[in-house]
Amino acid sequence: MRLVYLALGWCGGMILAANSESSSVVTTLVWLLLAGTCLVLIWLWWPDRSRRWLALTLLALVMGGLRFSLHPTSSDIARYNHTGGLTVEGVVVAEPDVRDDRIQLRLQAQTVTRAGSTYLTDGLVLVYAPRLSHIAYGDRISATGELIIPAQYDTFSYADFLGRSGVFSIMRQGAVEVLASHQGDPLYAGLLALKGRAQEAINLAIPEPQAALLSGILLGNESGIAPEISEAFGAVGAAHVVAISGFNMVILSGVVMGLLERSGLRKRPAAMLGIFVIVVYTLFVGANPAVVRAAVMSAVLIIGQAIQRKSFVPASLAFVAMFMSLLNPGVLWDIGFQLSFFATLGLALYADPLTRWFDRLLLRLLPDKTAKTVGGFLAEPLVVTLAVQITTLPLIVLYFGQVSLVFLTVNLLIVPPQAALLMMGLVATLIALISPAAAQLLYWFDMLLLSWTIGIVRWFAALPFAQVEFYIDPRLVALYFMTLLGAAMIQATQPDWARRFGRFIRQRAVTTGVVFAGFLTTALLVSVFLSRPDGQLHVWLLDAGHSNAILMQTPGGAQILVDGGRFPSRLLTAIGDRLPFYDREIEVLILTQPDVFEYGALPAVLERYRIGVALQNGQSNLSEDFALLQSRLSQYDVVTVRAGYTAEFADGVRLEVLHPQAQPQLGDPIDLYTLTLRVQYGEVSFLLPADLNMEGQRALLDAGRWPLAAVMLLPQHGAARSLDRTFLAAVQPQVVLLQSDVANLRGDPEPDTLALLGDLPLYRTDEGGTIHLWSDGQSVWVAQ
Repeated sequence: MRLVYLALGWCGGMILAANSESSSVVTTLVWLLLAGTCLVLIWLWWPDRSRRWLALTLLALVMGGLRFSLHPTSSDIARYNHTGGLTVEGVVVAEPDVRDDRIQLRLQAQTVTRAGSTYLTDGLVLVYAPRLSHIAYGDRISATGELIIPAQYDTFSYADFLGRSGVFSIMRQGAVEVLASHQGDPLYAGLLALKGRAQEAINLAIPEPQAALLSGILLGNESGIAPEISEAFGAVGAAHVVAISGFNMVILSGVVMGLLERSGLRKRPAAMLGIFVIVVYTLFVGANPAVVRAAVMSAVLIIGQAIQRKSFVPASLAFVAMFMSLLNPGVLWDIGFQLSFFATLGLALYADPLTRWFDRLLLRLLPDKTAKTVGGFLAEPLVVTLAVQITTLPLIVLYFGQVSLVFLTVNLLIVPPQAALLMMGLVATLIALISPAAAQLLYWFDMLLLSWTIGIVRWFAALPFAQVEFYIDPRLVALYFMTLLGAAMIQATQPDWARRFGRFIRQRAVTTGVVFAGFLTTALLVSVFLSRPDGQLHVWLLDAGHSNAILMQTPGGAQILVDGGRFPSRLLTAIGDRLPFYDREIEVLILTQPDVFEYGALPAVLERYRIGVALQNGQSNLSEDFALLQSRLSQYDVVTVRAGYTAEFADGVRLEVLHPQAQPQLGDPIDLYTLTLRVQYGEVSFLLPADLNMEGQRALLDAGRWPLAAVMLLPQHGAARSLDRTFLAAVQPQVVLLQSDVANLRGDPEPDTLALLGDLPLYRTDEGGTIHLWSDGQSVWVAQ
């Protein structure tokens, strides 16, 4: 278990380093200094065993932080992001990812040509090429287009996802030309060619959607699976079946080990042969990082079961986490790695206890013979599903915001045939590589199992209660896993203090329950006390992408939400982090214009929070999204406002509408009639023009409105020709704020617009995330 302590320290150091805001050079120097201190502690504490391991764990923490600080956060080619058209030349270093509408290529850049000049460069670029392009691994190509930064979506950061594999630039709609072929590794190219032949054999033998599902299960190629099928598997909690995962690897090796054990071979040699099969299969399907990860996790589980040591799997998983994060620190934040890691841990920790519990339950309910028969058929799918869900369900809810209510039933119906489906498909494909006609009958048999799987998934996914949206605070997920890992470590080590504590709890169950309930009640009251309003006005410019999303809390505790962006999970998380946990009402909701980029996330907010009153400019929109928002708002008071409208709160906060001067009509430009607000508290005021364009700004001034404010939000995210000089002079701001997205395709903010600000302090969400301002009515403070 000592390896587990070292791994926890190592991963903890990486997490600390990831949340450090210092420059990489300063951070690295700090970690080096701390490493030297730990080495001194090890030398001083070595004779004392307990102190020795404490010092080693601290050293692991420091080394983890040091390793993360050395991990690159950009590449040389990324210097050319958002600099206009250019041509990148390099080699395709991974298997092309064929999609319905494009091919995605990972290009190792070698030169870049811009404005007639060619420069040496380095780094990976993700190139989107036309669907019918004939490009293979190892081709040297030139790609012409514009490099941009990957985007960040609602619950998924594409920039972080690609960054973990060293990609910091993408080229959409690239014009691609093949310059040479066979520039890659011959062995890997041969494996990909073999995989391509297997894919072709499957496509020729059975129709869709069965062929695409078998390709995903057998070859790890999910690109052919229709979105409707993929979404259905996700909705019913069966996504682990769709692609190569630890689940598939365990099935494959388990079948092989079972056959070997029945032949009289002992468990350990059978396990080694099972691992050999996994290695061969991994090479067969191309050995991409996701498949290698699944293979490693499965091998750890197989060895642990073979040597029958409960501590082996956790310790080995700890080693795997350290080793893989040593090679690539970003893997700890990879969703696939986290799900594979915790699924394997769940099987190791809970499969045996759940099996024993299930067997005892059946023996109580059924005759012995019937219980054994039922248990033999249901134990594996039920136990595997429950064991995996215990450790992965919180992650699924956290990342995807949904939970399936039918996952248990669906897995009971589709998991039992998976072993036969996988093995039959594998044997048929191997035969098809030699004689396609000889494999046809096996493919047809396998098609029946594939059709059963797809039919069950589709039927349950169509149920209205198949999945429900569910939000969970990330801190609760972290607490859950801390408790889970802590309990597992205590169970494995059985320290004296834990045994004494357990006896104490059992002997004084009632007293302990009362004390525990009292502790929770006290903690709850303290939380309520600390979340009370502090008598100041708080304004948060939320990091919601290239959209407007502003949350305010008045000194008396009333909340005002202005727009919300288009990403529901990001908005709900931002609100949940800042509102008291017991407060489920937003007193004022303001929609500045009928643009889905501003209101797209608001229907989700209206599902979770009550609204006191909603303010809007009265302009309509014929889209379904806007109709849904209006339907949700219909149960509340909705007020159409224009210039001259004011609202005053009992705590002294004043909300003024400065624009539009008249109610807009359906076809009017939305940026001309954007709702423009000024929030004033004491001597401090905030001007929020949202997406008001220059014509609207001049109309506001021509109407005699005086937009003077200490703090101003830059209109239209600082786009070109978005700020009128006269308007800026009339506002006379002391601080300027900008809501922008570093990956926006428009290239905002425009340098010429920023130049108008001169030396005014500028705070940007694309550089530091959410901006927090607070004021006592006399002064204003800013934190980011």
